[in-house]
Amino acid sequence: MPPNHRRRGVLGCLAAATSILLALGTPASADINPGGINENGQYVATPTPQSSDALSPTMKKAEGDVLVFVKFKGQGAYEQTQPDEVLHNKQEPVKKQGEATSIKEQVENQARQAAQDSGAEIRYTVHNTMRGAALHGDAEKIRSLAARDDVERITPIVAKKSMNAYSDIDSKAVQAWAESTGYTGKGVKIAVVDSGIDYTHTDFGGPGTKEAYEKAKTLTDLPDADSGLIDRSKVVGGIDLVGDDYNALDAGSTPKPDNNPLDCRPEGYETGGHGTHVAGTAAGYGVNADGSTFRGDYSKLTENDLKNMKIGPGSAPEAQLLSIRVFGCQGSSNVVMQGLDRALDPNEDGDFSDRANIINLSLGSEFSPADDPDSAMVDALAQQGILTVTAAGNANEFNGVGDTYSDSGSPANAASSISVANANGTMSVSDQLKIVSPENGIPLDFIDGIFRDFKFIDGDYSLNFPLDKAPADKRTGYVTLAPERNHDGCKPFTPEEAEKIKGKWVMLDWEVDYTHKVNCSSAERFDHVAQAGGTGVLLVLKDYPAQQGFGGNATIPGFRINTAFAADIKPYVEAGTFKVEANEAYKKATHIPTRLEFGLNSMSSRGQHGTEGFIKPDVAAPGVDIFSASVGQGTEGVYNTGTSMAAPHVSGIAAQVMQAHPDYTPAMVKAAIMNSADTNITNNSGYKYAVDRVGSGFVNAKKAVNAKVLVYNEETPERVSLSFGVLEYPLDGEDHTVTRNIVVRNMDSVAHTYELSYQYGPEIPGSGPEVPPLVTVEPGETVKVPITFSTYTPFLEKTMDPTLEKEQTAMAYTDGQYQPIISGKRQYIASVSGRILLKDANQDDWEELIRLPVHAAPKPISTMKVQGSEIQFENGKATETTVKLAGQDVNQGGYRSMMGAFELGAASPRIPTENLDLPSSQSMDLQYVGAASDAPALKAAGQNPNDGKIYFGISTWGIWDSMHPGRQLQVTLDTNRDGKPDYNLEVGPEKGLDYPLVKVWKANGDTWEITNRYPLNGAWGDTDTNIMDTNVMVLGVPLKDLGLTADTASSIDYAVSTNTWSNAKAGGDYVDATEKISFNPFAPKVWFEGESAGVPGLFADRNGGEMKVHRVEGEKPSALFLHLHNGTGDLSGQNGAAGERAQVVPLSEQQQSSLPAPSEPTESPKDSSLPGPSEPAESPKDSSLPGPSEPTESPKADTSLPK
Repeated sequence: MPPNHRRRGVLGCLAAATSILLALGTPASADINPGGINENGQYVATPTPQSSDALSPTMKKAEGDVLVFVKFKGQGAYEQTQPDEVLHNKQEPVKKQGEATSIKEQVENQARQAAQDSGAEIRYTVHNTMRGAALHGDAEKIRSLAARDDVERITPIVAKKSMNAYSDIDSKAVQAWAESTGYTGKGVKIAVVDSGIDYTHTDFGGPGTKEAYEKAKTLTDLPDADSGLIDRSKVVGGIDLVGDDYNALDAGSTPKPDNNPLDCRPEGYETGGHGTHVAGTAAGYGVNADGSTFRGDYSKLTENDLKNMKIGPGSAPEAQLLSIRVFGCQGSSNVVMQGLDRALDPNEDGDFSDRANIINLSLGSEFSPADDPDSAMVDALAQQGILTVTAAGNANEFNGVGDTYSDSGSPANAASSISVANANGTMSVSDQLKIVSPENGIPLDFIDGIFRDFKFIDGDYSLNFPLDKAPADKRTGYVTLAPERNHDGCKPFTPEEAEKIKGKWVMLDWEVDYTHKVNCSSAERFDHVAQAGGTGVLLVLKDYPAQQGFGGNATIPGFRINTAFAADIKPYVEAGTFKVEANEAYKKATHIPTRLEFGLNSMSSRGQHGTEGFIKPDVAAPGVDIFSASVGQGTEGVYNTGTSMAAPHVSGIAAQVMQAHPDYTPAMVKAAIMNSADTNITNNSGYKYAVDRVGSGFVNAKKAVNAKVLVYNEETPERVSLSFGVLEYPLDGEDHTVTRNIVVRNMDSVAHTYELSYQYGPEIPGSGPEVPPLVTVEPGETVKVPITFSTYTPFLEKTMDPTLEKEQTAMAYTDGQYQPIISGKRQYIASVSGRILLKDANQDDWEELIRLPVHAAPKPISTMKVQGSEIQFENGKATETTVKLAGQDVNQGGYRSMMGAFELGAASPRIPTENLDLPSSQSMDLQYVGAASDAPALKAAGQNPNDGKIYFGISTWGIWDSMHPGRQLQVTLDTNRDGKPDYNLEVGPEKGLDYPLVKVWKANGDTWEITNRYPLNGAWGDTDTNIMDTNVMVLGVPLKDLGLTADTASSIDYAVSTNTWSNAKAGGDYVDATEKISFNPFAPKVWFEGESAGVPGLFADRNGGEMKVHRVEGEKPSALFLHLHNGTGDLSGQNGAAGERAQVVPLSEQQQSSLPAPSEPTESPKDSSLPGPSEPAESPKDSSLPGPSEPTESPKADTSLPK
């Protein structure tokens, strides 16, 4: 029986190989569990039990200089000094400045003492939300602070990066201004925690001159009201915590705070100002056509008035703004936590009357876990009456492919936040291409119901050609058709074809045919045209407008149009009389109807699907081509797209709701907005997007401010939506049900009776929610309504959400352009996703509905086991025996139970959860590790064993929702046993392809290179291997890929290590790691034969099935069986519990007891033969470090990015 492997040892040199992991990390802050609304409408927190040890696991292992947050015991000043009525928005804050100042001084004194004791430098202190200090110094000395009786927790701080008129029409904000007694957010403060606000812009009531902006830059305090630089009734306060030059990525950069939170733009950039744009979308006054500030009556504005404005008003144009600057002009920040704390007291005078009511966070980190401490900080603020609105994310680090499971991370996954997806409105901005010839243009007349100027074509320019620097002759040309044999330009043109193309623009088809198949990138097409002497490209796209730009190249310009325009101009092109001019001035020159009203922007990130009992995002809002204020431009605006733009729109709506209902708690405001999001978001085919992509639907400001009846989840009211989670059921022929309550709360003065129904989205046969027909709520009454989710297992099928992309292509940026590297069928789960609808029984208007998102992911499970407590061989010389499989298997509707069989290499005890950086890191806590090879079976069958594969089977002590980039696992191999790593198998997806891969890295002198990629578990997503919501996996690669042949057969050494972003970015080398393990792929101690599952390396896990077990004579290792489709079971590690998927059975020649379950250690390992993955700051340069797949830039997915 193998030992429990966990310590570092002779394979220390293999540590280098583990450093190829992507830079992982999520911020650290307070551990506070979200609460919810009680019967009095109050937000109640439920504390999370804390470890008795004040040092986080990563802090225990940290070395050298570190930046940490030392949390002191005790409540923050706001919570300690303010009565419950204030915390629950029942009254204004009471004057407790003396007590608040005393707490501040106490914290500062504690910080000074802690700094003195540890020789550290104080970076900042916080005292409003919680008590603590950021210290920078030597890790070993700072660890000594854990002995202080006033210290609760010491955690490393992770650096973070920063990530309208038609919008007001689409979300019905203008109707809320005009028809709901004029709610405009008046009296509500929105804190924009971002890059600052350019308060000199006319959108915020400033003078609107560049001179004013330059003058404001020289100040260190927010200007006075009589300075002529600022409207202090709009931007009422704020703080710059960092200064222009601050960038946490620069080790030598330190904050230079002052009291002037003016936004800026990076040097050399004409535009910028993420915070300014966000602030304008939330609460800008609006800018008239002449550049002046709109000072009129918002209730009298019409839709036509809005369209004629230079910049439309924010959704809450009379709300006030607090500018809390946490970013320099570019880069990242370590002071976001301080910024959130200052939202309670911006000027830090101990008087909380200037606190924010709403915080807008248009930033976040992809793939970060739900228990990320930043999310807990947001929930702590909600407990104290502050609502946070967050951006769901844009898949910035996944090539903009938002259709990726769990891409949306922290703080969007905070229980109390409103997470906002990015949807299309009715109109979108468009570039234009001028028609030079025919001189009078062409008669396009009426298109999409709107008259068009026939001297211009609508579309979009290629991104890589510098139009602003190109002379006129490089931007103008006649257009010719591409030859039919190469109509998409994906092949080089012949010399004969080049003669016709030379000196002309070429019209190319993007797709091959009606199937929308695409043969090559835009860069390849542009290169082929340029090589043939062409001077430009006119690219024809069937489904236009597209949701993403296209690159082209830097040599020739390009413009993309739809097939309707192509058909109109084709006769002129064929006649050789069609000439065009591209111009920088024609960019963003007009608005056109969107191809799909209330569709979803493809970059908007998919959220959580119920693995941990909740779903995100919460709602969708306009975020495509949003025109808002631009920093330093006086009266001008800039177009931006992203969930960063959608979030502030909802912040403004929240301000309207707060104005209309000042007694609503943050959770109640959230419910009002979600309940009233009454427009479904659909794809091109009309299918409704699931709630884990768009939440309740497209926001409706008018209905939100009128919401007097609220519906939410009883168990977790702060989340509002109802999730039944991932449901595992055996195929027992039964109808399984689970019931949870929703709450209908009537804040109105009259009774309401509602008819309940369920609106389907994605479906699964035999599954769905059952709702009662009616509910009546009296004035002021709260009624619980049971919702029962039923699953009839004989009907279960693995159905695919029709809005999912079935196949995806991973792209890598090389040689200045994106190139496809691998394609495959994506991973997915079957889910039931829709909305519970409540219709007033006394009204016939089906438009006036209350909506509540509901989601469940039921799946069948097997209960298979290898029979017997041991694998019995007849005697010491026997080398073959048979085992039987028993239990309930699965074989229906796309599900078939499968099993992997391995020679056990290591058993690892469960790490106590309190010793992990976050509880979610349990998913990377190794349980069992094993190896197998099919080379012996090939040889026995008379085939070439060199054609075989090696397989590694791994189980962990916690489940993962998906093996996304936030989790990393790798197997490092020393194939010649010289103590140096030769290959590394890394598990993780490639950008753009939502399927975990096994990437084969090979040592090549001083560098590493990826030589191949294979799907995890040996199959793509069209074959179910239960790859999501599980704790087992199989890595399989050909032996030849590792340079292993029968002629050189010998044992190899391998080791397994794991990590997470949160652990690595907080300084942890690994979550778990094994010692070196020896294995001979051509002569393993034990190998197996059985019924194939149709997937390499996996066997059919069928009741009554048999497997042959072979061994080397006299060897008695243990076998590891991974039952991929079994249920999760009990993974607590208590009383021997090790879950249901991993089964260890020892080999024997006589009866003996089975292998006991691993015991539980008292702390995380401090050494191992294979150190876990660490985060390289840049591409590795030494011989031991394999580089990341894109070494030209540092990974960013771990940090908070502008969305």
